[in-house]
Amino acid sequence: MEVVLFTVAVFGALMLVLFIGTPISMGLGFIGVTGIIIFIDSSLLAAIATTTFNQSLSITTVMIPMFILMAEFLSNSNIATELFDVIRRRLKRLPANLALSSVVSTTIFSALCGSAPASAATMGRISVPSMLKNGYLKSFAAGTQAAGGNLGIILPPSINFIIYGMITETSIVRLFLAGVFPGLMISVMMIIYILIRNKLDPNLIKPPAEQTGEAAAQDEKQFTVWRDAGVVVPVVVLIAVIFTLLYSGIATAAETAAIGAIGAAIIVFLQKRMTPEILKKTMRNTTSTSCMILFLMFGGLAFTMFLTVMGLPQAMSGLIISASPNPWVTMLVVCIVFITIGLFVDPVSLMLIILPFTSPFIFALGFDKVWFGVIVTITCAIGMITPPVGMNLFVLKGATGVPMADIIRGAVPYVCIFILSILIICFFPGIALYLPSRL
Repeated sequence: MEVVLFTVAVFGALMLVLFIGTPISMGLGFIGVTGIIIFIDSSLLAAIATTTFNQSLSITTVMIPMFILMAEFLSNSNIATELFDVIRRRLKRLPANLALSSVVSTTIFSALCGSAPASAATMGRISVPSMLKNGYLKSFAAGTQAAGGNLGIILPPSINFIIYGMITETSIVRLFLAGVFPGLMISVMMIIYILIRNKLDPNLIKPPAEQTGEAAAQDEKQFTVWRDAGVVVPVVVLIAVIFTLLYSGIATAAETAAIGAIGAAIIVFLQKRMTPEILKKTMRNTTSTSCMILFLMFGGLAFTMFLTVMGLPQAMSGLIISASPNPWVTMLVVCIVFITIGLFVDPVSLMLIILPFTSPFIFALGFDKVWFGVIVTITCAIGMITPPVGMNLFVLKGATGVPMADIIRGAVPYVCIFILSILIICFFPGIALYLPSRL
C-alpha cells in the first residue's frame, strides 16, 4: 500500500509540475533530481551527470539526429510534394484517388522520416489542400492525413523505437524490422476504409470532381513515366538500401542512419535542389528537433534513476503480477494506461514516464520485448490523433487551416483502425516478430 501511495504522489507531483507550464523534459528532470536529494542522497547526482554524459556520447543516440537529418533533407527540398503528385497521377483512375494517394505517399515518406508530426505536416501541406480543392469533405481529408502521419512512428526508422530500445535495452534493429509489417498492415487497412467509405457515402466527395477527361490526358502528356520515375525511384532505392543494411547486418543501425542521411543529401544534390536556404533550414530543424528529444531523454534518465533506486518499478511489478493471474488482463490495463496518458503528452514523453513502471512486470509475465515495443508504439500513435493534446491534430490545423473540430471528427474512424491493429497483432504476434526472427 505504501508503494501505491508513493507512486501516486510521484505522478501527482509530476502532473502538477507539467500543468503549471513546465516543459516536460525539465519537469521529469526536476522530479527526478528533487526526489534523489530529498529521499536518497545528493551524492547520487554525480551518477546522473555521468550517465547523462555517457548517453549523449552513445552511438545509439547518434542515430536520432542522423535519421532526423535524412527526413529534413527530403522534406525541405520539395521531393515530398512531387512524390504525392506522381502517385496521384498514377492512381487517378481509382475512386477517391487523392485520399489513396495521401496514404500511399505518406507511407513511403514515413519510411524515411521517423516522426509522426513531421510526416503529417509535410504531406498535409500538400494532400489536404488538393483534396479540399477537389470537393472532399473537410473532416475526411484532414482526418485521413492526420492518421496517415502516424505511420512515421511505426515504420522504420522510427524515433520512438530508438527511445523504446534505449529505455528497455532492446535491439533497435529488431524493433525497426518489427515495425515493417504492422505499419504496412495499418496502411492497407486505411486504404480499405477509404474505398469502403467512398462506396457507402455519396457526400464524401462533392463536385468539382477529381481530375478526369481532357485535364487528365493533358496531365499524362506533360508528365511521362520516365519523369515520374525520376522522382520515385531514388526515394524507393534509399528505402531499399536502409532496409537491406538493417536486415542483412552489413551495417549497424547507427551506420545505417549515417548512410541514410548521406543518401538523402546526395538525392537532393543530384536533383539540383540543394540551395543555401534548404541547407540552412535543414540544419536548423535537425538541431532543434534533436535537442528537444535529447533533453527529454536526459530528463527521463534522472526520473528513471530516481524510480529505480527507490525500487518503485520492482515493487509495482510484484503487486500487479500477484493481483492479476491473467497476463492478458495486465496487458489490457497497460494499453489503456498508455492510451489514456497519451491523450495529454507526446509519445517520447509518454514512454519516458510510463515504461520504467510497466516494462519490468510486462517482461516478467513473459511478453516479448520487441513485440511489446510495437504495441506501445501503436498505442502512442493513438494519442497523436486524439484530443486534447494530439500533436498531429494541431500540426494539421496549423498547416492547412482546417477547423480542429473537423480534423478530430475525421480522425475518429482511424482511431478504431489503430485499436483493431493492436488486437490483430495480439492474436497474430508473428506479424511483428517474423522479420526480427529471421534476422
